[in-house]
Amino acid sequence: MSGRSAVVTGASKGIGRGIAIALARDGWDVVVNYSSNEGAAKETADLVATAGSRAVVVGGDVTDPETSTRLAEAASELGTLEAWVNNAGVSVLAPIVDTPAEDMERMLAVNYMGTFHGVQAAARTMIDTHTPGRIVNVASEAAVLTFKYLGAYAASKFAVVGLTQAAALELGPHGISVNAVGPGTTEARGR
Repeated sequence: MSGRSAVVTGASKGIGRGIAIALARDGWDVVVNYSSNEGAAKETADLVATAGSRAVVVGGDVTDPETSTRLAEAASELGTLEAWVNNAGVSVLAPIVDTPAEDMERMLAVNYMGTFHGVQAAARTMIDTHTPGRIVNVASEAAVLTFKYLGAYAASKFAVVGLTQAAALELGPHGISVNAVGPGTTEARGR
């Protein structure tokens, strides 16, 4: 047992799966979150175990704050929660004038509010346990250099960057660093 745990949201495929495996290779026990594909999440957990670490699979939509609460509880059962990666995200490729409001609302709910809930749950747990930790929010290169037909998506990721900057200022005195990464287009396998 490593004694330290990490949460990765949206870890059933793509970037999230890669992050979970990398953490496992570095000795972290990992909470693998998924929204709809439990089978793929279990595959990620198996890959974490193959890398030599423990994994627990926790389903739930990150737009529901209770999901983040359950993820924090699962991480605490594995060990001390020291890292949280808010990776879950959705995007819609469409001109702004043709983007349905419900698509924009879904992107804001998952990309921004899901990250917000994760930051809160991670920070509360780390502060309560007096544990210095790391929170990483997966934004996008579109958060700093947007592209045609990704305007609505870019807006949701700009919000993630703003949240990250504010959280870093507020949580730094507790020994909690908060950073964002901005990956480019990535093929997601394991749907």
